[in-house]
Amino acid sequence: MSARLRFYGGVGVIGSTKVVVEQDGWRVVLDMGLDIPGREGLVRSPLKMSRGSELRTRLRLGEAPAIDGLYRPEAVAGTEVAGAHGESRTAVFVSHCHIDHVGLLGWVDPSVPIRAADETVRMLDALEAAGQGLEGGAPLVEPMAEGERVSVGPLVVERCAVDHDVPGASGFLVHTDAGVVAYSGDLRLHGRHPERTERFAERARGAHALVMEGTTLTSDPRIVLRPESEVDAAFDDALARTPGLVLMTVYPRDVERVESFMTIAETRGRTILWPPAIAAFLRAWGLPGVEELDAASTEAARRDPSRFVVQVASDALDVLLDLPVGAGSIFLHANGEPLGPFQASWELLQQWLARLETPFASIGTSGHATPHDLHRFVQLVSPDVLYPLHSADPLRLLPPPGTSRVIAEYGRWYDVRTPISPPSKHGTICIDLDSTLCDTSPRHHLIADPREDTDWVAYSLACETDMPIPGACRLVQLLAPHYRIVIVSSRDEAARTLTEAWLAAQGVPFDELILGGVDGAPRGLEDFKVHHVGGLVGRGEQVALMVDDLPSLPVAMQLLGVPVLTVRPPYS
Repeated sequence: MSARLRFYGGVGVIGSTKVVVEQDGWRVVLDMGLDIPGREGLVRSPLKMSRGSELRTRLRLGEAPAIDGLYRPEAVAGTEVAGAHGESRTAVFVSHCHIDHVGLLGWVDPSVPIRAADETVRMLDALEAAGQGLEGGAPLVEPMAEGERVSVGPLVVERCAVDHDVPGASGFLVHTDAGVVAYSGDLRLHGRHPERTERFAERARGAHALVMEGTTLTSDPRIVLRPESEVDAAFDDALARTPGLVLMTVYPRDVERVESFMTIAETRGRTILWPPAIAAFLRAWGLPGVEELDAASTEAARRDPSRFVVQVASDALDVLLDLPVGAGSIFLHANGEPLGPFQASWELLQQWLARLETPFASIGTSGHATPHDLHRFVQLVSPDVLYPLHSADPLRLLPPPGTSRVIAEYGRWYDVRTPISPPSKHGTICIDLDSTLCDTSPRHHLIADPREDTDWVAYSLACETDMPIPGACRLVQLLAPHYRIVIVSSRDEAARTLTEAWLAAQGVPFDELILGGVDGAPRGLEDFKVHHVGGLVGRGEQVALMVDDLPSLPVAMQLLGVPVLTVRPPYS
């Protein structure tokens, strides 16, 4: 059996990553993350599951993957999932020690080997020693060196270090009979060790498939994340400027940032006081000089607030009532809990700080690559097939020329060599949007002179005022029952929701909407169209026609053998 891929998490959401690569009955599982409990998830606070029954509850609610032969038999008793038995033909590889990548490891049967970087093994051990171990128990995880290769039947897995906001972060190369499957884990290029991520991109270059995280892909294509040096500088500046107590929340597993903050605080004559649970973890990790927030240190902070920094636990905000907070203090958010506005505890924190009249500032930076760096990484690897994962908006991760993009579906098998089956209709029709389906003249005043000075994002977002071009819209309606309709437009991704609403309002059916990108500028329109139409052809689609207003496109499409029907807009 040829190698194939299956996705059990991270599909259209951030986190909960679980990817299976299978060949000839042997399996590699990349990460075993818990779903991040959003406001719609059924397994979230204040729910408390009975100890030992958590996996059964998650399986029954569809919040854990139903993978036979992976879990301890007693953990899946009473479910339709078969537990592991005898010698395993499965192995698990862990990219890093974040709950959305390791949270289900405690349920994996001991017969199934688990491997990760030595730092990840150490952190799991430290969490267990501090009483903060994984649900289901402490798994046996074997350390795997940088560059080490491990055979799982015919599959060979290679570990590659990357930079993230936790030690031991890894990407993996899975060598199969159909080529290499590269799995990014979580990574960035603006952190303390960008050379690790760059080295991984070099080693993954030319991989057949790239499973790529896209956490920072948002509706704002101009997102900017600061380097860690600026985070340190912002913390140092806040300590220098604040006469009173400094409050903070930093993510404890980002121990490099913790160490840096402790050094900066000491230089400024301050001591960081940690809640007991965090202090226990940091000591188990091996950090020296960890001071705990207790009755004695709280009293010392009340007497001389200028000598202390207090880490605040999001589930123990009442400690603020015992501390000298207010206008002379400040609360610094550095990627600790609550992680962001998507958590209910975020609003609660803001309400507490408002009541206590305590200023708030965000000084952190993401552990995930910027949109620009995500695209640069994908271009460096230049895979045959790109699978965007770990993102709420995977459509924003654009493939480079020569790469096909597949938006994965949960639980569906994809053949590594040929991931997409040809469509069942007669073929595919590709259709442009601006000046083909819609009359863009109401927003032509937004085009600057010279043209390259135009704010193309604003131009795209003004699409609501467009009028339809009736003949082209009617053509799509006539073709849709017989052909797959793919709209290919350089319009910016920021306008996706508006575009879908406009098409629905005009009664224009479509199967796929490919938009132009993350910076809005419509540069190289012919190359853009040829690239995306070529990607469709490359994944097995029979593109019968391209409908567009570009006079130069028929010549550009000749290499693909795709005929072009040229539309003349009313204002041409």
